[in-house]
Amino acid sequence: MAYYPPPEMDPAKHGPPSVIHAGLMRTGTLSMARAYAILGLRAHHGLDMPGQPDGGAGEWALLDRATDATWPDVAGARRPAPARFSRADWDALFGTYDVVTDVGALFADQLAAAYPAARVVVVQRDFDRWWASYQAQVSDGLLSWWGAAAVWLLETTSGPLGGWVTRKAMLGAFGAADQAGVRRNARAAYQAYYDGVRAAVPPERRLEYRLADGWGPLCAFLGKDVPDVPFPRVNDRASHSAWQTARFRALVLAAAKRVQGYVWGGLGAVVVAYGVARYLAR
Repeated sequence: MAYYPPPEMDPAKHGPPSVIHAGLMRTGTLSMARAYAILGLRAHHGLDMPGQPDGGAGEWALLDRATDATWPDVAGARRPAPARFSRADWDALFGTYDVVTDVGALFADQLAAAYPAARVVVVQRDFDRWWASYQAQVSDGLLSWWGAAAVWLLETTSGPLGGWVTRKAMLGAFGAADQAGVRRNARAAYQAYYDGVRAAVPPERRLEYRLADGWGPLCAFLGKDVPDVPFPRVNDRASHSAWQTARFRALVLAAAKRVQGYVWGGLGAVVVAYGVARYLAR
């Protein structure tokens, strides 16, 4: 099983969201995004953002605002805190998508209110199995000192890549100030997220779903015909690790080239400045 890119879909022909996929990262969100695509729905997923023309910078900027508005007390949040997103704000971010998944799922309760006609698909894994994957693949990498340093370096040299935004959102969602706090609060915060979604969305608008259920319940809930293809299974832990490694290497190489350019440019500027000073001193 491996990551594979989403199919090409014309943004002008899709949206606004008709499905809110309420499942945290590492609950099969990429498999679900690809399943929605097979059903003809354009799904938003964090792993697809680097493939955008601007590398996802525009959407990350909006997600940054949404994060600060939702968790204004998190370290690094802008002051004063921006106002909670309105329907127009969510449209600016997700208005050309039919489905919101993955990083956007952190805002599932707000999105369900902003899009009252949207159906909500809830995917909740067993906590212990989920946490083993989430801690290894997401939280420890962003919240450790070396992870924070890598994110700072890469985003300083390459522009916004979502690392800081995801880090802030994680701390906010887990009610924590650091890596130890996330670990301490993980179980309670995980359950609180799903309890909050269920409290905000009535049962008739909500599907409790497991990926093992396959096409039947999902298609019946969304009013879609069952496709004659296997349900996608992508982005397992090994595939995700491989994708992260390849992405990290590409970013490091790009950052190194930029830094090299700055270094040579700086040396050139020093030489030019020295020559000008010598000339003026004649």
